[in-house]
Amino acid sequence: MSKTVIIFFGPPGSGKGTQAELLVKKTGWKKISTGDLLRFEVAAGTKLGKLANKYLGKGKLVPDRLLIDLVDKGLRGRARGFIFDGYPRNLKQLKDLLLMFKKRIKLSDPVYAFLVAVSDAEVKQRLGERRSCACGAVYHLKYNPPINDGICDICGKKLFTRNDDKPKVIAHRLKVYHQQGKPIIDYWQKQGKLIGINGEQPIAKIHEEIMARLKELKLI
Repeated sequence: MSKTVIIFFGPPGSGKGTQAELLVKKTGWKKISTGDLLRFEVAAGTKLGKLANKYLGKGKLVPDRLLIDLVDKGLRGRARGFIFDGYPRNLKQLKDLLLMFKKRIKLSDPVYAFLVAVSDAEVKQRLGERRSCACGAVYHLKYNPPINDGICDICGKKLFTRNDDKPKVIAHRLKVYHQQGKPIIDYWQKQGKLIGINGEQPIAKIHEEIMARLKELKLI
């Protein structure tokens, strides 16, 4: 059975995770997110989850060798398509993934990388104007502001800016993304498998563009 693989790329705040979820709902294909897979394994108390939790409990990054085991496990099964969100993040992970594809999918199976393109300025605005609440609610000063300035609509507590949304941290995250993401994007471009998507549109419009490209490629 032929399998389709779609890999979503984009800077932090590009909305690639949202688009991956929308595509999962539309196609029924299986989403592979290392974050989701890690949480599942840890919650289930599996051997892999316990091993990963040793790193997470100390605030350390989970080693690539464990992530590739997670992804390999996720690729098993009879799904007609797989949607990658947030993996691979660097050249080492890309090389690991390509080796795994040799085992898990056929050479004839279509594999495409969708780059949700958003400028650095747009990322800084999206993340810099995001506000969070301890209850889990998230607001945006421009797109989804609270009714009362600085106060959560749901629980009435004071809103705050997450560390990840502070200017210096955003700048660092963008720097890492450009450094580590460029070789990955260059690889798929050379393969003729990179599909650029305008990420500075409304969510529904981005989804429409992705679906249109998939239809052009005869993948849906």
